[in-house]
Amino acid sequence: MSAWSLGALALGLGLGLLLHRSDASWVVSLARALAPVGQIWVRILSLVVIPLIVSLAVVAVLQTPDIGKLGGRAIGLFAAMLAAAGILTLLIAPPLIALYNPEPETIAALRASIAVPDAAQTALGNRTGLLDWLAGYLPASLDSALRGADALLLLLGAMLLALLVRTFARSRQAGVARAFQALAEATQRVVRWILVITPVGVFALSFGLAVNAGAGAAGFLAACVLIVGGILLLMTALLYPVTALLGRTSLRRFARAVAPAQMVAVSSQSSLASLPALIEGGRAELGLPVGATGFVLPLAVSIFKLNRTISAPVQLFLLTHAFGVPLDPSRLPLFMGTVFLQSFVTPGIPGGSTPYWTLPLYVSAGAPIEGVVILAAIEPILDTFKTLLNVTADLSAATIISARAVPGPAA
Repeated sequence: MSAWSLGALALGLGLGLLLHRSDASWVVSLARALAPVGQIWVRILSLVVIPLIVSLAVVAVLQTPDIGKLGGRAIGLFAAMLAAAGILTLLIAPPLIALYNPEPETIAALRASIAVPDAAQTALGNRTGLLDWLAGYLPASLDSALRGADALLLLLGAMLLALLVRTFARSRQAGVARAFQALAEATQRVVRWILVITPVGVFALSFGLAVNAGAGAAGFLAACVLIVGGILLLMTALLYPVTALLGRTSLRRFARAVAPAQMVAVSSQSSLASLPALIEGGRAELGLPVGATGFVLPLAVSIFKLNRTISAPVQLFLLTHAFGVPLDPSRLPLFMGTVFLQSFVTPGIPGGSTPYWTLPLYVSAGAPIEGVVILAAIEPILDTFKTLLNVTADLSAATIISARAVPGPAA
């Protein structure tokens, strides 16, 4: 499946780039026909996540004696990985970005040509705090719930249900566990059926992305994609040896386990949609216990966004350097601390948040508003690299925790 998905990704991107500037009616018709195919595929993956999270979480809590300790270990590892990634980014990003020196005339012309949208001005005028961001994370409708905006709430609800069941007599606990185990097995079988058509969904989504956006904007936009995307890819690559060492597995096994989820991530730009493939890869290739596949992975997809402490400072350094704006070092700790907290409240869905959600944070740190607007325009491209890193980090964290004696039978 990984080979077919990779081929579909390359075919979709290549064909889309080839036809990017074509005005032929059949090209427009093909793009319109494929667009709902990709959307339907992502929506199906998102829908199956709901019973998958609930059933596996209940089974994990019922079969894992120290679930509270496991949750503490998971959150502790998430925080440690976020902090380590942030520190490493602060060390390597500035010298790499310093190698890029755009012409001042180009930046001036680019800045003069940018019309700041009303949405950006509104976001800047409403300098919302952390509590407002948390409130915005909660689902406002059933549709947002089905898109996975409340995956964390689903997980917490399933855990509370399982903890309540643990107060029952052992015979009744066993009956409930068997029922949810049956639901989990049935859902995983549906997941395998859906993953069979992964290459179709990957092709449809990658073709739509390439035919609409082309090879990306020239000059500054290309540099942004190259620098931000390159550092995110570097961090993704570093996760392989780290996972092999701390997770007590081989590079090959981890690569095989995470590859299908990475294909979903690259094409759908959704960590949530990648969860079924993550669970299947962790179960089938790595033999992770039910505590890892049923609890740690859903928790990671819900609250663990490793890209935040990497992409945010890189983008800040890039904007201030390119636009010649001095960066006040005293603002950096507050910026990194806020980004650290934001990583736990960004939904694992395409885009992750509403447009210009973080604009006040960048502007407060010294970034020009025009630069933030430019980055928002290429966010769909950057989001591909961010989601790839997040999904890889999710399985990496689950593997490392499992190597530290996660209780429970194999999933």
